[in-house]
Amino acid sequence: MNRSVLALIATVAVASAVHTAQRHLQHRQLLELEMHKAHGRMLEVATKHPDLDPIWVRNHPDHVKEDESGPLLMCQWWLEFWRTGLNLGVYTSAVLLQNAKNFMNDPVALKAWALTRHGRALQSRNRRDRMHVALLNAAFEEAGGPSQYPECELDPVSAL
Repeated sequence: MNRSVLALIATVAVASAVHTAQRHLQHRQLLELEMHKAHGRMLEVATKHPDLDPIWVRNHPDHVKEDESGPLLMCQWWLEFWRTGLNLGVYTSAVLLQNAKNFMNDPVALKAWALTRHGRALQSRNRRDRMHVALLNAAFEEAGGPSQYPECELDPVSAL
């Protein structure tokens, strides 16, 4: 075979591989987005009717009062929104850190992160999930979260 045919075959092979990789990434992003939408719908129902999903009260009975379930679920919704946005490349780390700092100004948000941060760190699936946890941990620590919730640092339920 002459060189131009080999170059053409190589070009087609590379283009095909790139196209396949792009399609795979698009598919993964669409699946992630659909998962986020489904989770959002569940949280929407739970936020409107916190008695249907008393998971915060059940998992953290020493820390959460019944009237805090709805606000904590809303905080969870924001946390998942930002995690998904970071995974999809919608948020940069700088934007997420700024959002996290503002988020941690709310006492309920600070409490939500205190109760879930260790579990989220253990459940991180990839580099961006770990970045999400690190950025929110930085904002949490800057807001004085560990000193406000020292019992959550040792709470084995938080790590689940």
